[in-house]
Formats: sequence, C-alpha cells, structure tokens
Amino acid sequence: MSLSRSLIVKKAPLSLRGLAGTPHVGRLSGNPTSTTLNISNHYSCHGLPLIPFVRSTRGISTTPIFLKKNKGPTNLKDEAPEQYSRKGKPNPAHAAAAAETPNDDPYNFKKFDDSVKHAVEGCKTEIQHLKSFSGRVDPSVIENLLVIISHGKKEDGGKEAKEVKLKLSELAHVAPKGREFILTVNDESFVNNIKNTILSQMSMNPQQVSPSTPNILKVPIPMPTKESRQNTATLVQKAGQKWLDKVQYIRGSHFTHLEKLKKAGTARPDDVKKAEKKLQEKLDKTNKELKQLIEKSKQDVLQS
Repeated sequence: MSLSRSLIVKKAPLSLRGLAGTPHVGRLSGNPTSTTLNISNHYSCHGLPLIPFVRSTRGISTTPIFLKKNKGPTNLKDEAPEQYSRKGKPNPAHAAAAAETPNDDPYNFKKFDDSVKHAVEGCKTEIQHLKSFSGRVDPSVIENLLVIISHGKKEDGGKEAKEVKLKLSELAHVAPKGREFILTVNDESFVNNIKNTILSQMSMNPQQVSPSTPNILKVPIPMPTKESRQNTATLVQKAGQKWLDKVQYIRGSHFTHLEKLKKAGTARPDDVKKAEKKLQEKLDKTNKELKQLIEKSKQDVLQS
C-alpha cells in the first residue's frame, strides 16, 4: 500500500538537509519560498530514507540566544553602584565627593545648626570647669589643665626641643582627699612642669608629700571667699561672651553664603530673604539659651 501526500516545508538549513541524506529527496515546485515533496512511500523516497521536516520554533541566529536574564536593580547598591565598593561597603571617594558638592538650597541650615550646637556644648563645658574652681573638690578642676612639656633634646648646632601641650590627666593620676588633691605623677621629670602649671593657672601651691616619693604631690584647696566667688563669676561672664561672639561669627558666615547664592542666581531673592529671616530666628534662640546659661552659672558660683 502506498501513500501519496504533499508536505509543504520551508527551506531548511544545511544541517537539516544533511539529516535527510540527500538534497534530491523529492520534486521541487516552482515556488521559491517553499518546497513541495511528493512522497510516494511513507518511509522512503527513491530508495532513500526520508526524515520529515519539522518547523523549528527557535530562531536561527549568529548571536547567542541563551543570555542571562537581566533582573535589573534589586536594591540600593544596584541602583547606585558607584557609591559602593566591590565588597558592598560605602565608597569613601564617593562620600568625599558628595561632601564637597556645594549646597545651593537656601533653606538648608544643617551646617549652621551643627556649628551652633558645637558652640553651645563648648560653652557649657568651659563654664562647668570654671564653676568647679569655686572651692569645690572636683578632680576635673586640674585634670584638664594643659601642661607644656619639652619633647626631645637640644643638640649642638641643632634646633631647640619641641614643646607639646598635654592634659594633666595624661601625666598624672588625680584623686581628691578631704580639702586637697593627691597627684601621682607618671614620670618624675614632669613634676616641675605640673607644679608650675598649677601655680600659674590656679594660684595653688603643690607640695611634695614626702622626700622619699618626689613624684607624689598634694594640692591644698583653699576655702572659697567672697572675692574668689566674684572672680569666678567674672570668668564665667567672659567665657560666655566668647561663645556668644563665636555664634555671631557662625551666623555671619552663613549670611554671606546666602548672599552669594542670590548674587549667583542659584536661589530666588524671595527664598533668600525668607532664609535670612529664619537664620535670625535661630540666632535669637541660641543667644537666649546661652545668656540664660551664663546668668544661672554666675548665680550658682556666687551662692556656693
């Protein structure tokens, strides 16, 4: 029994024609876009094996088709890879570049706020130290004194020894005992430097506890008097005024920055005007806080 049917297929690539065993499998039609095979036998044609052509669903291309799927950015590091190193850590170079980027927003007061906060904390710390001088047994009174130490030796024809300033707490251990401080100096060579510093800056006279222990000093704490309290209150006022001037300088720097933005045209005049008003409000608030701190500290000293 013979079967006759026509199979319409498109021209196959050379590799598929090779599978058919011969390019002369059937009779070609005149249609250049298709080939008609008249098959008289289901299994063979002219005694040669015939493999029916099956349309391929995959395109033939000279470029790879098995490409890895692009998932796209999945997190912040993929969206901004330049901000991170290969290990996923922040890139210091990128952070430094971002920090140097000029700020053109007139309403950005971050730098001003940080500077003012630092000034207020500095004022509080200095006043607290001054208050401790008013007859109180507080080791920080002398621990934070700066002692000048000569570093190195002077050589013939060479430069003089370099002087460095170190906190007294780095050179000696301070412990309160009754109405005096006991200092245990780390190195005996620092004893004279420490004695001169305490005498000149605090008008206190350090003394050796015993000739056998020259590195141990005692510093008597005088009882507070009306005059000493008044002197301390004056020092508190001077210190507070210094920090008030510092805040005023910070305000002036930011005001100059706003004027530059307006002149350069990077900010609208109306925005700059509103920012300057906001700046003045911040300044008034800080000045009020510092003045209240100074006045309260003076009263505490006078009434101690």
